[in-house]
Amino acid sequence: MSKVGVAWRLAGLLLLAAGAGLVYFAYIPGGDANPHPFNHDRNAVWLEHRWLETRHSTGEMEVLFQKLRRRGVGYAFPHLIPFDARGELTPHDREQMRAFLAVARRVAPDLRILPWVGGLRVGYKRHRAGTVSLADLTQRQRIVAEVRGLMDEGFDGIHLNIEPINDGNVEFLALLRSLRNAVGPGRVLSLAAIRPAPVGIPFAPNFVWSPDYYARVAAVSDQIVIMAYDTAIPTPPLYRRYLTWSTASVTGALVASGSDARVLMGVPTYEDFGFMHRRGVETIDNALLGIVAGLRGLGAGGTFEGVALYAEWTTGDEDWAAYERVWRNQAD
Repeated sequence: MSKVGVAWRLAGLLLLAAGAGLVYFAYIPGGDANPHPFNHDRNAVWLEHRWLETRHSTGEMEVLFQKLRRRGVGYAFPHLIPFDARGELTPHDREQMRAFLAVARRVAPDLRILPWVGGLRVGYKRHRAGTVSLADLTQRQRIVAEVRGLMDEGFDGIHLNIEPINDGNVEFLALLRSLRNAVGPGRVLSLAAIRPAPVGIPFAPNFVWSPDYYARVAAVSDQIVIMAYDTAIPTPPLYRRYLTWSTASVTGALVASGSDARVLMGVPTYEDFGFMHRRGVETIDNALLGIVAGLRGLGAGGTFEGVALYAEWTTGDEDWAAYERVWRNQAD
């Protein structure tokens, strides 16, 4: 056989192997459904804005906190209004905030309440124009002042969600350093982080964060909650494998770096399906099975803290049952 014929045959074999590997990762079941020791009831849930902005009876709030305590939720992220273009929180119901905290302290004293604040960046439009300009030092200073005021109200920290943050953004790191001082010792600076990837993507810097940027963010925060959804991954096994890789890589890297930041993996419970969020792919079952597989044998040394459900108002009975069965090793 000629050298050209050998080369073509070798190329064909390589393509065949690559195709077989793609089929394996995309369609052969993955994940880990066996009992595991990874849940420590330090999980989290995002709550809708009505809990801090609309008056509720004491009984309604008691039911919420009893449910969260029963479900092993250690952190609640109730949504507060986004920062405006000045970096301020427009007037909201302080009396409801105080009532919410008072009932939480009585009914679920171990639950940490971190108001969910942030907004869309200027120049990025999804459903509305952005209001947060990280390059605006004056606006950043006002954001810090608003957070300091929330700490004065008695919250346990804040959960910051500004989107999108491009990989390597240094203004975001500067804001985190200032917020770390404003939050103060004994309280939690938590942030919602976009999905990780082995490397950054120069032509799509808003889509993933590189390992280097995760390490830089971890150095100036206490808790990183990875939004491990809206990935556009097309098959359930591939999504499970992505969650396996994400969990192992981020937690392992932070352990190796000596970071004190804790990691939670955000899992989807909503049904707003589309190209980015595929029906039957990004489910709570698939996410949890992937996370368990990623933690198996990792020895994360306490860096991994739990899972975070997005979101409480979209989590139905079947979702809670999957959470109890797969993550908490018990029947609902």
